[in-house]
Amino acid sequence: MTSVMLPIIDEIQPELYFILRHEIEQTFGKRITTSRDCIELADEIYQRTSFKINANTLRRFFSLVKSQYPPSTATKNILTLYCGFSSFDELAASKKTLSDGVNKDSAIFLKYLITLFKDTYLKHGNDETFTSIVMLTIKYLVANEGLAENFQRAISKTKSGREYYYEKLPNIDKLNSFYGDGLRYYINESRLPEKKIYGYSLLCLRDWLNGNDSGLKTNFDVIRRLSLSKSAPQFIQGRYFAAHLLYISNAGINSSNVLAEAYKTHIALRPISGSPDLSQTFEYSFSEALILTGNFEQALYYIDFLLSTYPQASQKEQPLRNHLLLLKAIAKAKIGVQQEAEAIYYMINVSQFSFLSKKMSMVLALMLSRYIKAGTQDNLRQITELIDELGFLRLRTLLGK
Repeated sequence: MTSVMLPIIDEIQPELYFILRHEIEQTFGKRITTSRDCIELADEIYQRTSFKINANTLRRFFSLVKSQYPPSTATKNILTLYCGFSSFDELAASKKTLSDGVNKDSAIFLKYLITLFKDTYLKHGNDETFTSIVMLTIKYLVANEGLAENFQRAISKTKSGREYYYEKLPNIDKLNSFYGDGLRYYINESRLPEKKIYGYSLLCLRDWLNGNDSGLKTNFDVIRRLSLSKSAPQFIQGRYFAAHLLYISNAGINSSNVLAEAYKTHIALRPISGSPDLSQTFEYSFSEALILTGNFEQALYYIDFLLSTYPQASQKEQPLRNHLLLLKAIAKAKIGVQQEAEAIYYMINVSQFSFLSKKMSMVLALMLSRYIKAGTQDNLRQITELIDELGFLRLRTLLGK
């Protein structure tokens, strides 16, 4: 591994210690309350930083076992690096509330971010370097939500902003926050009906998860008035049928017609050439909605089709493949194939969930854990806290026996 010079952190004051602990849990996607959490966190820290922390050290840091000594400087260095900060001072400063929301330095940096989207010319919609830049930008916005509105309004006016920020990297965990709010800018700037369908389909997902029946109906009514071209990108076609499925399941309408039409559309599609981004496929966009609405057999068809059609996933695709395995395990559990569900469950690496939907994936993983093996009260508490944070109230009954 390449050596990294870590910053030196002095003794952490009690209030700053809690800031660091909270930031670690936010990065990890859930509270650290069990020894298993510490083992999984130690694995994720190594994957992100190339530095190792013993799980027992993490147990002491999170007060799961008593310790006579404070965490070492090396431990604090690695934990700070894991959270994406070069120093603890930077982490602490990022958490301070500014009276005017955006200070001068932030405004300058915001202008720089917007310039990246305005001035970057991309020959195709799968530039890995630019994708990495957008991912880092999203992480910065998560830590500085006060900048999000101006940023999203500005980049929605750019082709690269619409394609990469809104379409290629939808921030599911923030549908109830700045990303969901920013979709209105994307919709307003999109000229093609299919792009508007995509934006409204994500709003339908948000409203379905929230239990917002009126909002779901309002956004779906717009989709019904728009025409979807057969040449629309696969992921938009998948989102289109997902929105239909979410709406009719909420309205108590039989889903057979939508499922049949989705299948007919799917078999007419040609596989995407090369090694595509799995999130840009019909199957990935549609299978989650099938799980959410209880169509488990159909979900297995699309998930297995996707995994067999594109068996060789690059490292960057592992978070998406990991999420597909989670959906597959849920489907297997719900149709009564418990042994297969449990086998798949133990293949899932929670540290590899996409940061864009990590908390939602974590809810599903924790619920699956309780479903296939009796969960603890701490497990239930974590599920409740994550659902409350996301606002996705309808998840509470998804895996009810």
